[in-house]
Amino acid sequence: MRFSIVLSSVLISAAITAVDAVAEPYVGFGIGSASYKVNLSALGGGEFDDDGTGTKLYGGYAFNKYFAAEATVYNFAEASVGAIETAPGSGTFVSATASMKGVGAYAVGMYPLSKKVNLIAKLGMLNWDADLGVDNNSATNDGTDAAYALAVSYAFTKELLVAAEWESFNTDNPEVSMISLGFRFNFR
Repeated sequence: MRFSIVLSSVLISAAITAVDAVAEPYVGFGIGSASYKVNLSALGGGEFDDDGTGTKLYGGYAFNKYFAAEATVYNFAEASVGAIETAPGSGTFVSATASMKGVGAYAVGMYPLSKKVNLIAKLGMLNWDADLGVDNNSATNDGTDAAYALAVSYAFTKELLVAAEWESFNTDNPEVSMISLGFRFNFR
């Protein structure tokens, strides 16, 4: 009994020391391509696929070198087309736009391949708002849906990293995914 108490105390102390040695807050930003798939039939338009410039700001806390929690603010910018056909073969064309913003919260898993390279996987939720438009008609859509991501990061220093990331969001209309490149700063 006494041995297990001592062993438990030593293991807990070692775990706390290990977490304190690696635990750190961080901030970052990314810019890339947000891919939209939009159905505008309710507004008198058709469907379109287009890309817009997406940006994000994020902050998080790495509990150790394997796990972190992260919050992200997204601006997926606007995707637009000058003319889409309202129905296949109809010969009627309209202009269309879609833009979206959101806030995400993630659990982050990290796997260090070396001292400088990490593989990263994220799973979380995105609360989003979208503005949709066809000619002079407009509508909004919003929701809270699952979000997930895969990334790789490279550390220039212990504080400064570059990250390439693919993110996907289970939004219903518009459907959005994003590929980005950005920087992260670790506070030590």
